[in-house]
Amino acid sequence: MKLHRWIFIFEIVLTAACIFFCSCTSSVENADKQSSISLEQETSTGETDPLTSPILLGYYTGDENSYTALQDAAPYLNIVSADIYVVQPDGSVNGMDERGVLDWNAAHSIETYACVNNYNSDPTVNDFDAELAHTTLTINREKVIEELVKLAKAGGYAGINIDFENLAYSADIEDDRAAFTIFIQELTESLHANDLKLIISVPGKTNDSRDNTWAYPFDMLALGEAADHLQLMTYDQHGPWGEPGAVAGVDWVEACLEYAVSHVAPEKLLIGLPAYGYDWDLTASNISQNMYTAGDVSWKDFPALLEKDDTEMTWDPVSQSPYLTYSVEGHAHVVWFENEESIRVKTALVKKYDLAGISMWALGKEDASFWQVIWIELE
Repeated sequence: MKLHRWIFIFEIVLTAACIFFCSCTSSVENADKQSSISLEQETSTGETDPLTSPILLGYYTGDENSYTALQDAAPYLNIVSADIYVVQPDGSVNGMDERGVLDWNAAHSIETYACVNNYNSDPTVNDFDAELAHTTLTINREKVIEELVKLAKAGGYAGINIDFENLAYSADIEDDRAAFTIFIQELTESLHANDLKLIISVPGKTNDSRDNTWAYPFDMLALGEAADHLQLMTYDQHGPWGEPGAVAGVDWVEACLEYAVSHVAPEKLLIGLPAYGYDWDLTASNISQNMYTAGDVSWKDFPALLEKDDTEMTWDPVSQSPYLTYSVEGHAHVVWFENEESIRVKTALVKKYDLAGISMWALGKEDASFWQVIWIELE
């Protein structure tokens, strides 16, 4: 009887153990299956939705290098602004998608905007042209708006990105400010009537001073009410036009954001990140006359500078930006640039201020490490 009783007890224990083991195995398999499904849903297309995800916008500049960079960065991007169109004195818009960027983006679920600027490549100007902007905003306003809507519809673009700079032209800068606002309001109305959107590139600024003739013509409150997004050009804090300094110090960038969010809904704002720095040749510069010789350096070229024998790198704690010094052929140089940490601290401001996302200038200057920092920070 005892033997039978122990055999019976053993059978009960064995059955319970089998039930428990099968249940655990099933749970693990189901969890693995759900995890696999979730991962497949997340990675099968590599797509992000600009309506629900932070916007990651890159500027395509039209050359082969930028096109290759676009293809490499595609897993990170959900919007590309094709900076390949220029307004003309007669109100027409010149430019062409020679490399088929729009079709390539469409195949990879990336929205494309036609970026239109007022850059005059004539050697006598070779800059953003205030006169061209004035003609566009006043004399040719209706024709340009018609041309832009036609461009976006015929090309299959999601909308237009206006990048007009150097707007101060009139004797009274208030006239230039009003002219740009009216143009944007009318353009927005025409685009929205055709289910198209508008992004405006605006200079970073910390106040609305008339003395800042580069930024004052941009009425942030009015533009923010009209446009779908404002792309803040929170870079070029310093450049070849002045003394060396951070290209986009986080202290200055945040001050620009504080001003912007006080006038514009945060969900309409894109913070601008630079994939470049500037190299000042101090020996060739006339510092006493505030005249400097400098050129830009791309993110992907920074490592070569760091490998120079006499390079000394320093981290500026205020701007949270790196800079380095070196000399070549008797010329002293200072380079302010970006690295993973300086990009990370600026990207973190997206969450802090509940912004729509980031924009970067420009595709072809960066490498994968630039996007990886942003991607990790925005996760």
